[in-house]
Amino acid sequence: MLRIWYIGIFMLIINLVRSQVGPPDLRCLATSTNGDITLTWIPPADPGSQFFSYEIFHSALQAGPFTSVGTVSPINASSFIHVGAGGNIQSQYYFVVTHYGAGGTSTSPGSDTLRSIFLNLFDPHNGTANISYNQLHQPPLATSVSNFSILREYPVGTWSNLLSTSNLSFIDTIAICTVAYNYQIVLGDNSGCLSVSNIDGGIFHDKIGPSPIYIDSLSVLPNGETVIGYPASTSNDCTGYYIYQQITTNLNTQIDSLNGKNNTIYTFTSSAATNSSVVFVVAPFDSCGNPGILDNPHQTMLLNHSYDKCKYQTQLSWSAYVGWTSVSEYRIYYSVNGGNYQYLGSTNQTAYTHTGVDPSKTVSYYVRAFNETKTFTSSSNRVNFFTFQTVGPDFIYIRSVSVKDDNTIKVRLYVDSLKLGNGFDLYRSDDGSSFNKIAFINSNGTGNYEYTDPSRNTRSQSYFYKAIAKDSCGNDRTTSSIVQSILLKVNNQKDNMFHKNLSWNNYTGFAGGIAGYNIYRVVNDVVSQTPSAYTNGPLNQYTDDIEDLAPEGSKIEYFVSAVEGLGNPYGITETANSNLATTYIEADVFVPSAFAPNGVNKIWKPVTQFVDKSEYNLKIYNRWGNLLFETSDDSVGWTGNGAPNDEYVYFINYKNGRGEYIQMKGTFTLL
Repeated sequence: MLRIWYIGIFMLIINLVRSQVGPPDLRCLATSTNGDITLTWIPPADPGSQFFSYEIFHSALQAGPFTSVGTVSPINASSFIHVGAGGNIQSQYYFVVTHYGAGGTSTSPGSDTLRSIFLNLFDPHNGTANISYNQLHQPPLATSVSNFSILREYPVGTWSNLLSTSNLSFIDTIAICTVAYNYQIVLGDNSGCLSVSNIDGGIFHDKIGPSPIYIDSLSVLPNGETVIGYPASTSNDCTGYYIYQQITTNLNTQIDSLNGKNNTIYTFTSSAATNSSVVFVVAPFDSCGNPGILDNPHQTMLLNHSYDKCKYQTQLSWSAYVGWTSVSEYRIYYSVNGGNYQYLGSTNQTAYTHTGVDPSKTVSYYVRAFNETKTFTSSSNRVNFFTFQTVGPDFIYIRSVSVKDDNTIKVRLYVDSLKLGNGFDLYRSDDGSSFNKIAFINSNGTGNYEYTDPSRNTRSQSYFYKAIAKDSCGNDRTTSSIVQSILLKVNNQKDNMFHKNLSWNNYTGFAGGIAGYNIYRVVNDVVSQTPSAYTNGPLNQYTDDIEDLAPEGSKIEYFVSAVEGLGNPYGITETANSNLATTYIEADVFVPSAFAPNGVNKIWKPVTQFVDKSEYNLKIYNRWGNLLFETSDDSVGWTGNGAPNDEYVYFINYKNGRGEYIQMKGTFTLL
């Protein structure tokens, strides 16, 4: 019996549970224009068919009290309109219960309490509309979408989704000069219903300019005008740009305006940037003429220069470019006589020295700055000037390089006397390529100069010379041609002792060219006043026959003299001498062994060949040592002077061509 009682109680409980009906799942509250609020829900399950009605409770306050505002049936009803709810005045709170059972005497618990979304609109009169609103439920319903849709009506009757956001506030920027906007908030639910706020709006005025833009480059054009580059504004309401020149710090003067959002280059036609740095600011403006916030001012570079005509260098300096976060580098460019600009170099400083500047040219410079990422560049003004040279000779000419003696060479020069510098350097070389400076010769106010180069071994080698004229600053101005002294060599001809082969290097320094060479003999240190031979043109060898010189002595010397041809542009005709070249013929004396004053050979006389005439001496003695005859002339002999037939002694002293003293002695017979 007890078991049957338990089973009965259990079945009663099951039937009671099955007969209960839960509250509807309230999902959305939609406020209409007149303030009525429509509630939308998901009906509950009613497995026992016990449903009687839904009852809607309302309060203007979250804490209540709640009052019934109506009932709805049948069970599949899913909405209710609360007429006169005042949803356009403030938020309203709702929950719904289900009545079920006989006569609806049983009541379910209440559904979730939802708060209607109420949109608050505030106009701060600064060109914005400030919107705020509330959550439908706290925490948000799991079935609600994550973002609210903010709708805006413009023009009348046209609504657009302004923004989707999870925030409960939004500031709308007014982008039209004067406009009437209405706003509404919508929150979706995954069941498909929408929670809709009241509509609020007003007349708003655009008082906020577009977002600021930033100058990216500021360059001075070659004509001195300044070009400003900047990006297009990202603001939809941008209709153009105001251009300001900053006269003093924080004092900006509008100088122009450009219409068009994509008009992003402006040329300042004044040439002020050639004499001073200029500062500009750019601000976009909207359709109402409202300017955006002024961006960071940008300042042009002002390039200055000084030219050192003695050092041939330009010192450049410029003001730093202002406007970027930093300047990564400055690059310097250079043009000559209007030609293309060439890159000179770069620096992080605001100064640069250009050395080796071409003189007597029109030169131009400018500097280009690069921003920190090297995405933008800005150029300075141009500086243009003529690189005047100091006074200096236009030419220097070596008239002749002539051997003076065994150890000395004389150099004669002709220099431009109309443009005198401070002098010139003279250089010498043994090989024609490696030169050493041997003298600086000061300007004497004329065009003609001589220099004697001592301690040269002129018989063993030739020497090369060149000269470099200097201007009044001491800079090298112009260089002469290289001139080589003449080295003469003489060799014996093996098959003929009287033939001497002469050869020498060609002299190449004459501007008039070589007409030929005069060949001179020096016999017993006596120079012939006339040449013994002449070669035409560049012929630089000659064979001399000296047999007719046998009575004159044994030492023969030569030198050649180069003779300049016609056509020297300076109107000069010069000669240049070689070294002395010496040759010898061995001296010899033939002594007769007898003579007969009354016969054929009436005079006793030694026969000399190539002896030094100035050092000859003959003495004759008898057998008792008495001096009978003496002479220093080898052409004079002894006639006997009435001396008896006998043997006589002779002594002969002479010097040969090499400078050696020879003594001969012996006897001869007078018949």
